[in-house]
Amino acid sequence: MRAKVFMAVFGILLFTTCKKQDEVAPTETVENAQLLCNADLAWLKDIIKKADEDKATKQYKGNYMGTIHVVIFNNEPLFLVRMMMGSGGLAGYVFTCAGTRAYPDPPDFESNVQNKGKLIYNNIP
Repeated sequence: MRAKVFMAVFGILLFTTCKKQDEVAPTETVENAQLLCNADLAWLKDIIKKADEDKATKQYKGNYMGTIHVVIFNNEPLFLVRMMMGSGGLAGYVFTCAGTRAYPDPPDFESNVQNKGKLIYNNIP
């Protein structure tokens, strides 16, 4: 009996202490990123639009569910888009402000994202 009570209390505590990542409004995301890059970022707007549609209707079958982080890496803003985007297996992409793919050194870049990256979009419930 004590084990059941302990597990119930532990489960409640675990459930109530888990912190959900804050969602960021898409317009704020685009505006902040535009200021950072001094560019229109139509490619980012397109990804966010698809991500919002995917969350609401599953139009893209979950391929646009995930997060977008921005990090300054080697004095350049880079965007880590952790969404599959129809790749069939890639869990994320890195883009420059121009929307071109970037291929930074994985350990160094991932360390920067974890320590200095800023979450600018999240559609994960």
